Amino acid sequence: MIKPLTSLRFFFAFMIFVHHMTFLAKSKSSTLRWIHESILKEGYIGVSFFFILSGFILAYNYRDSFLNQKISKSNFYIARIARIYPLHFLSLLIAVPLTIQNANFEISLWLKQLFFNLTLTQSFIPIKKIYFSFNSPSWSISNELFFYLLFPFLIFLISKIKMHKYSKSVLIPFLFFLPILMLVIPAIYYKNLFYVNPFFRVFDFIVGILLYELFLKIKNTSNVLNYNALEFSSIALLVVFFIFHSQLPLVVRYSIYYWLPMSFLILVFAFQKGVLSRLLSNRSLILLGEISFGFYMFHQLVLKYFIMFNKSILHIANEYLIILIILIISLIISYISLIWFENPVNKYLKKVSMNKTKD
Repeated sequence: MIKPLTSLRFFFAFMIFVHHMTFLAKSKSSTLRWIHESILKEGYIGVSFFFILSGFILAYNYRDSFLNQKISKSNFYIARIARIYPLHFLSLLIAVPLTIQNANFEISLWLKQLFFNLTLTQSFIPIKKIYFSFNSPSWSISNELFFYLLFPFLIFLISKIKMHKYSKSVLIPFLFFLPILMLVIPAIYYKNLFYVNPFFRVFDFIVGILLYELFLKIKNTSNVLNYNALEFSSIALLVVFFIFHSQLPLVVRYSIYYWLPMSFLILVFAFQKGVLSRLLSNRSLILLGEISFGFYMFHQLVLKYFIMFNKSILHIANEYLIILIILIISLIISYISLIWFENPVNKYLKKVSMNKTKD
């Protein structure tokens, strides 16, 4: 476990949480409307962090095992699916009542949505009613599953390219591929493709894998670096990019705009040697990082159910209080899920699957 990166997961999950507080767009408070429009709406960038981090952490944990043939693809797939699918399936079940009571309910569309969610393939379908159906944050888990399937092949491919004497010239076009596509693909498809579709978002994941290769190169000379300065600089860089985000088109901000600050942040904190790393290694912050997956998966459901419950029974008007209640409930559910569902089910599934593999 890289403790600072584990803790940072919660902060970026929280950014996605506030991004989904869309009811603030209609707030009576001009201050809250401005905060929502200028700051909170950009919280979706947390997804980019998770995709890049996923590539980095998988390379950190599995790169050498695959290259040295110490782990099989099947065991890797079992471990990763056991990590993400049970919670996805649980959140899918919890979302069912919300979908049935929808005023625009159509049984044929609902069955299609259910199929693609059950198979975790919804993000491949460039239709909003599909990829954002049931528990909408699950679209990114659909992407993650795709990344997991590709990971062993990407590791071998990147290792082969590195051995080539023209490796840099091979990788340079990679940096320009998405920007070129953004120029030629019609704007109507921007969100469906550049934000959601796994064939496009896999580039974030690949950035994470390449970032680990850079980490290995720097690691040998890491004693001469000023980690305190680097850690503060990495946060400052992300803040600067965030401040000037409105100067760039939304399609650019979906991924490539934040590659540099996100990568720098992950790379620097991976060394765990600065004062901020020590702060982020606090047990309470690590726990928040550990429940961040559950927090990410449950918060939208908590929001929808609470808004429904509030309209019919509670009638709470204070928007700050509403956000606080949703946050607290989401955190409590996420903690309970980690202890009583995610960890036990994960261990059980891996144990059963590994025993079947041996047989």
